[in-house]
Amino acid sequence: MSAVKSTFWNHTGNPYDIFKLLIEEPRIPKTSIAKILNINPKTADIWYNDAVELRIIIPPFLRRKSFLNFREYFYFVNTNDPHECYQRMKSKKEVIYCTVQSGFSDMQIISKAPLTLRESIVLSGERSDYYISIPKNQTFEKANLIIEKKLRDIDEYKSLPSPLIYHNKAYEPWDDLDEAIYLSLTNDLRKPWAHVLKESGAYNDKIMNWFRTRDQFGHTISMYFPKGESAYQCMVFAIETKNDKLLIDLFSELPTSCVFCRVENYVLIALYIPFLYIAQSMVRRVLSYLQKRELINMYINSIVEYSYRPD
Repeated sequence: MSAVKSTFWNHTGNPYDIFKLLIEEPRIPKTSIAKILNINPKTADIWYNDAVELRIIIPPFLRRKSFLNFREYFYFVNTNDPHECYQRMKSKKEVIYCTVQSGFSDMQIISKAPLTLRESIVLSGERSDYYISIPKNQTFEKANLIIEKKLRDIDEYKSLPSPLIYHNKAYEPWDDLDEAIYLSLTNDLRKPWAHVLKESGAYNDKIMNWFRTRDQFGHTISMYFPKGESAYQCMVFAIETKNDKLLIDLFSELPTSCVFCRVENYVLIALYIPFLYIAQSMVRRVLSYLQKRELINMYINSIVEYSYRPD
């Protein structure tokens, strides 16, 4: 297991190896991590806890697919007082995520029901399924070289079906207990079963079946940031295109997690970019090239300043 180069990760092991195990099995016990990585259980516990505390690894969570009974509504708005609007949105029970941003909009709002807003709407619509990249274990410099080669070979690109789809039916069966389990586990798929039993009121077999079948209705997500999440700037791009898979293929080369979804005619991408010229300029360079090749149309972007998600 090769050591990760970091100024704040002081262990001999690479947290990426733990991240890969979580991708394969989100509830893998720390004792199993120790056995697979050939380290003692106490060491595995320390490495895992430090990776999470430093936000190198964002532990597994779940988001629902875009079935009719699970639809989420995205709003990008402008307002004279973004912080006041942010505080007001946090108090609405329908709102499941909101940010203050700088760029094409002052705020992003995600709601589980349509909202009537007095703010000026820049872009809005129902979101598709998500696609979350599994970061490559490489530097941004290496990712830049690979992306440049892919751009040079762009004529070989074959348009593939997009994973950013909408499900034009309700997911069934889905009852009140299913919803209660989801609310208990959505932000922490590693939560102890005893807590889930207590919070949801569901019985054990129901919870276990829900967990085993979760890929039918949801996305299991874990995220990775080699130097810790705070070392990267979250940039949100809204790109008018029909070449979703091309964008996914290019930006999935990055060593940080990227989040993709579609809203109306736009592919939305949340990119986590370090404060390095080669990384910051790379995104614009890629999009400029794709515009010239008419593989994307116009795009707009903003930078996330701070955000809120209910526990």
